[in-house]
Amino acid sequence: MNTFGETIMKLRKERRLSRLKLSTLCDISHTEIARIETGERNVPSLPHLYALADTLGVSREEMLSLAGYAPAEADATPLERAFPNLKTVKQKETAGRIVAALERGGDLKDEDLDDLYDQVEMFLQYRSRLKERE
Repeated sequence: MNTFGETIMKLRKERRLSRLKLSTLCDISHTEIARIETGERNVPSLPHLYALADTLGVSREEMLSLAGYAPAEADATPLERAFPNLKTVKQKETAGRIVAALERGGDLKDEDLDDLYDQVEMFLQYRSRLKERE
């Protein structure tokens, strides 16, 4: 079974792209591509996953699944697909409230939404790292 990094390397080579060319096309540093392929970076950020998916011709959903973000169940809710690491009811409720607030706040600028998304992602990664240390 291939690791995520091995899969990225295989896709890159199938498309006859060097690491440098892939990094240029994705706007990801050459070093970060190397970290992903060697497994040093186990869970790349969502923007990096999306850039890799778009450049390598893989659907974003498939890329999320390959990286371990998307649950295997086909009947998962959109919230579960977007945030597969949410385990408790409280976490899911909180994420659901954030999504509902964003749906109501149609006057938010794209930059504000990007900032909010980044903050939520950073918080989830932070909590995940804290749990790994325990």
